[in-house]
Amino acid sequence: MRSTLLVCIAFAAFFANANTTLVDAFSELKLVNQSKVSGQFEQHKKIKVLKNSIVSAGSFSADQSGFVWQQKTPIASTIRMDEHGIYSKDHRGNESQMMNADLYIPLLQALLLQDPVKLSDYLQVQSVADNCINLSANEPLDQVFSAVKLCGTDTISRIVLSEQAGHTTEINLTYAAAN
Repeated sequence: MRSTLLVCIAFAAFFANANTTLVDAFSELKLVNQSKVSGQFEQHKKIKVLKNSIVSAGSFSADQSGFVWQQKTPIASTIRMDEHGIYSKDHRGNESQMMNADLYIPLLQALLLQDPVKLSDYLQVQSVADNCINLSANEPLDQVFSAVKLCGTDTISRIVLSEQAGHTTEINLTYAAAN
């Protein structure tokens, strides 16, 4: 009888966690939708065949109408999204429109703005534990990402992207004080 009760409790906990929405998970971590953010990032990209991670750093800003991700090291580059499209600028100042980036850049904008409704178009909750939300990607992002983890309280301070190819990107965020 006792083991049956434990199995029932385990199933109930599993199904309760499986039905957690991003809105619920964000609420649990006290993550609040932002209308405008800016700050600094440090990114560690671990590629399977390389011994060491590739580290880059820079700044970001996002609001409802646009997004800028400016890498300063090791090589300067900028990704910008506005009402006209998504553009990249290399270290020489050459700017070009980015094709096929319409899934990734709006996802990053929604992550920075902590918008659980927009994010639910891309991701679904697997579990919430230790100030982190473990997510899986919806189609077609599931062909690239095997898992996404968001960590933080009040603001997302760490994003971990695990790719199907075995590469991992960890992004640590520091936000500027609100004006």
